[in-house]
Amino acid sequence: MPQDLPDRKNPSVPSKSDVTWTQIGVSLAGGLTAAAVFAVLTKGTLAGLILAHLAPLPIMIVALGFGLRHGWTAAIIATGLLSIWPHPMFGFAYGFLVAFPAMLAAFVVTGASWRGRDMFTSRLPAWAVLAAGIAVATAACAGIIASVYHSGSLDEALNPLRARAFIVLEDMIKSQDLAGRLDPKQLSGVIAYSFPAVVAAYALLLHVLNLWGAAWLTRASGLFTRPWPDIAQEFVLPRVVAAAFAIFAGLGVVEGLAGEIGLIVAMTLGLALALQGLAVAHALLRDSKMSAIALTLVYFLVGLLGWPIVFFTAVGVADTAFSFRARKTEDRGQKTEDRG
Repeated sequence: MPQDLPDRKNPSVPSKSDVTWTQIGVSLAGGLTAAAVFAVLTKGTLAGLILAHLAPLPIMIVALGFGLRHGWTAAIIATGLLSIWPHPMFGFAYGFLVAFPAMLAAFVVTGASWRGRDMFTSRLPAWAVLAAGIAVATAACAGIIASVYHSGSLDEALNPLRARAFIVLEDMIKSQDLAGRLDPKQLSGVIAYSFPAVVAAYALLLHVLNLWGAAWLTRASGLFTRPWPDIAQEFVLPRVVAAAFAIFAGLGVVEGLAGEIGLIVAMTLGLALALQGLAVAHALLRDSKMSAIALTLVYFLVGLLGWPIVFFTAVGVADTAFSFRARKTEDRGQKTEDRG
């Protein structure tokens, strides 16, 4: 049973396509800030790594608050600066893993206007996450394919990751007196093979969090004038996403480049489906007196352990088939009619 949600009408908002000195300055400042935030990765410190998590935020704020044209300008400025320093590959990684997915998500969440008409009028949060996920997965797959082409094989391409993981695991096993129980060579191979997929899924998570933060900040400042969506109710992915997830998850068990690509796409779509599962949890617990405690416990366990996210991926897959939230809405409406 599909979940029929009311279309969200396009609000009358002031045009943000004008070019003024103020907007030019905002675009330039956003690009410089985004480049500086991402460039701290070159320091190799934990603080720099944490700060780099906010790399999409400046250009998303510019896009949502001052217009997509200025957001794209900020993204191009940041990518160009990072390509000059520290390295062209640094700019390439930023452009395709950060800037383009961030702007694509901002484009969709504002309705994806084309020739004066919004292409998306409902379920904007889900479509924005899906757009960013596809962009991130495509960039990661393209990077792996290029590495394999340059190195000659997937094993050769993953060897640097495998070697570093082996050193870390060997030291850890020796310090914890686990020799004989864990094989660092085998574990390092698993880590190296799964690393690109983990990076892609984690990049999507960062885009989701930064998009929410940028929308909240611009809304608080009065610059984001679109209606705030009911995320718990409107985060509904197309059913084809669940089918694609199953197909690519099956492909992920194949050895070689095809399996690597399957794993990247499966983990990225799996995270998107997990977000739908969390939206289901929010919607179903909305009327419960224990909702705050229950949701706090859920996020604590997911953040602490990580693996419980798999459960919510399963919930998201099931929701695409059974539409739990639509059923609850119908049951609530039926009870209201019976009382009347």
